[in-house]
Amino acid sequence: MSGFLSGLKAKAMALAGGEDAIAGLLAKMLESQGGQAGVAHIVKQFDNVGLGDKARSWTGNGPPQPLTTEEVQRVLTSDQVKFLASCTGLPLAPLLPVIAKLLPIAISKMAKQQEGPQQAAHEAVEQVKDT
Repeated sequence: MSGFLSGLKAKAMALAGGEDAIAGLLAKMLESQGGQAGVAHIVKQFDNVGLGDKARSWTGNGPPQPLTTEEVQRVLTSDQVKFLASCTGLPLAPLLPVIAKLLPIAISKMAKQQEGPQQAAHEAVEQVKDT
């Protein structure tokens, strides 16, 4: 990753409250969807906006498709948006790109490795941090 993109990623993580806060936020979001059973619920949310194939790419054997900030905005319900904002006290602008990067990784870990939301979220943050 270029130095510029690494800097942007680090700045977004810092704005969102640091790595632990981001992992905690993502875990809460995944737990609010029903934890391990929430993977199917999240895939259904993606189906509802025409992005089901993308979400299923994270749970299957093929290469995972990336998620854009715009797609995150299409998928999240107003309650989920309020939840994200209330947990961080920050505007969504710095959070959504981070969620777009982490959500596919966390969903993949939950689906393929049967990890719980907490572990999947923390490992997703570590994986993104290392890239």
